[in-house]
Amino acid sequence: MYFLIETETDLMYQLEGVHKRENVPPFVYNYSNEIMRNISYAEQISKAQVLISGLKGNADQIARRGLDEAFVIRMDSNRNDATALNDEQEKLKAALKMKTAELDAKLLELDLQAAEARKIVKMDFPQNQWKAFGIEDKR
Repeated sequence: MYFLIETETDLMYQLEGVHKRENVPPFVYNYSNEIMRNISYAEQISKAQVLISGLKGNADQIARRGLDEAFVIRMDSNRNDATALNDEQEKLKAALKMKTAELDAKLLELDLQAAEARKIVKMDFPQNQWKAFGIEDKR
């Protein structure tokens, strides 16, 4: 998402110290990819909440620059949606962690059983029949 900025001062305020890239036209900057890249989703949502609070508290002043109440409401709605999605993602990550632990335990058990089975096959069958069991060892 790109924002049009009226003045270079506004650009620097928006970028919070991030420098313009050479190939970006003047006063147009990819805000979400450049500024929010290295922070967590929760931090990004928190920063947006602080920004929204500031916008609401200074509605008259920002309205002169084109950020009307509808913009702030849309931004707050997006923040609420992002919060819900982030919460859902955190639950999914926790569930994935639990399933991964279950899978690891099952695979460990399977490896132990396979080792025991290979051992028995090697003791009870001649080496030329091991391939029928998927054993490619030489001894």
